[in-house]
Amino acid sequence: MIYGAATDIGRVRMINEDNYAVTDTEPFPYAIVADGMGGHKAGEKASLMAVETICAELSRSLSKDMDYVEAGEAARRAFIEANSDIYNYSKLHYKVMGMGTTATLAMFHSDKLITAHVGDSRVYVTDGGELIQITKDHSYVQELVMRGEITPEQAKHHPNKNYITRAMGAEEAVKVDIVIRPYGGEKVIICSDGLTNMLDDDEILSIINDHGDLQSAADTLIRRANDAGGNDNITVVVLERE
Repeated sequence: MIYGAATDIGRVRMINEDNYAVTDTEPFPYAIVADGMGGHKAGEKASLMAVETICAELSRSLSKDMDYVEAGEAARRAFIEANSDIYNYSKLHYKVMGMGTTATLAMFHSDKLITAHVGDSRVYVTDGGELIQITKDHSYVQELVMRGEITPEQAKHHPNKNYITRAMGAEEAVKVDIVIRPYGGEKVIICSDGLTNMLDDDEILSIINDHGDLQSAADTLIRRANDAGGNDNITVVVLERE
């Protein structure tokens, strides 16, 4: 697996509450992005806990003998464990009470791409000149789109577009979306909403296609999001596997 990864505080926020990790150990290389929330330093703590716990649980539970379905279930259990850790920690520490985070993971296994997802960070793949969003945002505006009350274009500019309906650590239990799809060598992008709120899909795709080097692509995406305003923390991981 080859990858490029970058995170940036942006131009408005006082602290970077995003965290990410990349693990290239075969046969299940993966990356995860988490975007925290909950006030000064609480979001940073929640996103760091999510990344560290999920990586630790996957390191413990993944086995080379697993098939892709079992690997997906291992990811689900890791997310559930991280949710419990964040929820219980926030109950015991009043300064971070109510903290939470998104968490979005993409994992390769042979000819499959496995995603695990809570919140509104996203996984995309490039396919035939298109940028295809694999994850569905757990957000208020996404629910409006799914009910047909607004269009996807209207959702981009909706005043409540940052209101998420599902987060790690917000409640004692969490529902984790697992998607398993065929993988044929496409580039995979995992990002926080600090990128997608600043750049549209066509611009993201153009930058990815224009940069053969994945680290250069990630760095350029961060720079362009800042050029567009940098209203939030920005995190991008671009992955590819032969």
